[in-house]
Amino acid sequence: MRITDLEVHEICPPYCDFNALQLSRYHGARLQRRTIYILRTDDGLEGLGESVGPAPDAEPLREQYIDTSPFDWINGENRLALDMACYDLMGKKLGVPAWKLIGPQVRQWIPVAAWTVAQEPAAMAEEVRQASTRGYHWIKYHVDEMQDVIAQTAAMQEAAPPHFRVHYDFNANSNYYTMRPILDELCKFSVAGRFEDVVQGTDEDAYRMLREQCPLPIIGHHVPPEAMTRRYIDGMMAGHAPIGQAVKTAGTAERMNMPIMYQQTGGAINQAFLAHEVAVFKMATIDHVNGCHLWSEDVVKEDMPVVDGSVAVPQGPGLGIELDRDRLEKWAAADPVDKGRFLVRIRSAGGPIAYLRHNPEPLGSTDNLRFHERLHRNGIPGRPASYANPLISEFWDAEKDPENFADLWARTADGPIWKEE
Repeated sequence: MRITDLEVHEICPPYCDFNALQLSRYHGARLQRRTIYILRTDDGLEGLGESVGPAPDAEPLREQYIDTSPFDWINGENRLALDMACYDLMGKKLGVPAWKLIGPQVRQWIPVAAWTVAQEPAAMAEEVRQASTRGYHWIKYHVDEMQDVIAQTAAMQEAAPPHFRVHYDFNANSNYYTMRPILDELCKFSVAGRFEDVVQGTDEDAYRMLREQCPLPIIGHHVPPEAMTRRYIDGMMAGHAPIGQAVKTAGTAERMNMPIMYQQTGGAINQAFLAHEVAVFKMATIDHVNGCHLWSEDVVKEDMPVVDGSVAVPQGPGLGIELDRDRLEKWAAADPVDKGRFLVRIRSAGGPIAYLRHNPEPLGSTDNLRFHERLHRNGIPGRPASYANPLISEFWDAEKDPENFADLWARTADGPIWKEE
């Protein structure tokens, strides 16, 4: 079996209605767009893969993969999306599910977590309600310096069922003395579940002290590989790892008896491959993040519903899912969410109310809302950056402020403006 062609399709399926505008204004169109890869072989088989974001230049990929065998890419460390397609082809050729090409199956259902962006407390409460209604037991988000994580957590706890928990990602940019009081406060809430990247990844001493003092698990992502073998984290997260790297991480985790999780953003194709991987990784017991729930439509014929916090591992050959060409064509022609004109409004308790513009579209700008300095270059007076400052940030537009928005928009053309409350 030889690969004879590679199709690359950029698609833009719709987000779910309740947070479509929030996601679009926070991250721009790059997150909404996904790329579908279809590898075709000389015996008429098609293998499916997927990545998040706009489509790359396909020609270098064609040169690399065409006239090779999918079996040449077992445990590959090149590109996750094409790993999916190769394992789909190998499984279809042999008539077996993809997990059988990775190892012995240890679970038929895999635990999964919802994912979102940081928002004002009321919106975070709605994220919890939506996720729990769809069957999730966990939600993960990157904590922002432009929000108050304590106020967010109080709101989420009010909305959460008793079994529901929150996974906080602290971006690996802080230190022990800043994070200790924040974690202490969060641990008072029953909805708090675990913490990721609480300090800079190389600060082993801080990790060890926080692990000793914090009753909840501390997970590492942006940490060196030896964080697992030196055991200064409670668990490891592998993000967007090609299959070869994922297998190595799983092997180290089993040797160290350390739980791991995988995060690889995408839709149903991505989630199907994630399920096959996790089906054989013994220590992959932490709820895995995929993002499949962000979109209200997909390009495959099968659903993968979340049931009691988990999704079933597909049973058919390969990935066990089938492409819907009509949907592929439909969403390839679709446009992203119209963000409209908007500002970011930042209200600081006892401080100024600030307004500024945010364009998430340029490369390197999609995460600007996550960091105080990146968003407004410290151009607004107030407290130093923290994850627990008493402030609330929200998107501001003419619908919220019909009388003043046009004036605010004009005045922010050259940078942030603010007024004392």
